Amino acid sequence: MGTGTVAGIITAAYAPDLSAARTEALQEFVRLFLGLPRPYLALAIFLNNGLKTLAVIVAGTLAGILPGVFLLVNGYVLGIVLLSSVESKGVLISLLAIVPHGLFEFPAILLGTSIGLMLGSHSIKRLLRKEEKSLATELARGLRFFLSAILPLLLVAAFIEAFVTSAVVPRH
Repeated sequence: MGTGTVAGIITAAYAPDLSAARTEALQEFVRLFLGLPRPYLALAIFLNNGLKTLAVIVAGTLAGILPGVFLLVNGYVLGIVLLSSVESKGVLISLLAIVPHGLFEFPAILLGTSIGLMLGSHSIKRLLRKEEKSLATELARGLRFFLSAILPLLLVAAFIEAFVTSAVVPRH
């Protein structure tokens, strides 16, 4: 994710036309949520992040490639958004927009991606006949962790983003 973030910052700084296309696509996505009452906004954010994280976990069974790509792409988008936010709103507002919910969301996404990568490792080992554990057993274990630890983190992050961030950070 760090590599993707650095790549996003570099793209935003040195190839603004390329990052502008990514920013516009992200703004179109964000417009879908504008005007929602805060409880619905929290639910929409929670469902979006929960479904994407679940997809990354399940996709990990396919040799673990997609979770790695997911981390790079999310880091890349974060880097672009971070630099453009700092340039337009300043460091303090940018940090207020990201840090409060990010304290819960980033670990949840990293944990989900880690499960996907672990499942990818297990699937490769199974193909090479170097693993005794059933992939289904490991997937079930990962899904239990998703339900018991990751989803609660994403729920807290969604409520912070919908209720706290939107109240503290001015929309320009």
